Amino acid sequence: MEISDELWRAYSDPYFRFEREVDYQRFAIVTAWNPASVWLSKLDNDKRNQHLAKEISHTCYCHVQVGNKDFSWIESSFAIPISPKQAIFIGRKYGQNTIYYIEGDQLFLLSCLAKQNRLSLGNWRRRCR
Repeated sequence: MEISDELWRAYSDPYFRFEREVDYQRFAIVTAWNPASVWLSKLDNDKRNQHLAKEISHTCYCHVQVGNKDFSWIESSFAIPISPKQAIFIGRKYGQNTIYYIEGDQLFLLSCLAKQNRLSLGNWRRRCR
């Protein structure tokens, strides 16, 4: 499976609301919501994220909302200080097409699918609301 150009463009313009300031130098932003970009109910999405939260409970994660510019669309997610390889593994496990990864100040969009696309999205802090 490949990500459509339309979805890739949508994934390429994320905005973030962190529950607290994060001081990780390298971290992933991962969710269990809406696997394969198929809309699920909030109840189903929350249950999926509860399973993910249990899986990452050994880490010092931070809740983060990921959305479009005006936050008319959001997904509840987690900022997790893990490697890109671990993040892609988790993304695949929860049916995600992509994950976000931060190294220093730089934000990257990483595909979880067979074709391992990676796109630099610039400074992640300018996307925080």
